Amino acid sequence: MQATMQTRTVQVDQLSDLATEREIHEFFSFSGDIDSIQICRESGRKKTAFVTFRDPKALEIALLLSVHC
Repeated sequence: MQATMQTRTVQVDQLSDLATEREIHEFFSFSGDIDSIQICRESGRKKTAFVTFRDPKALEIALLLSVHC
């Protein structure tokens, strides 16, 4: 997982093909309010999600929690 757009967006790579936007939202909502979720997939690759939080502090929390996943 890596932070993008400097302040509020986290990039989540290697998502399961079965992962839904709802599940991603439920997982990351523990970190804070979410503005948007974009799910992308390039042919032959796993899904990637971009989760944008309302507050930059939520991004920090998400990154800290990801260390334990």
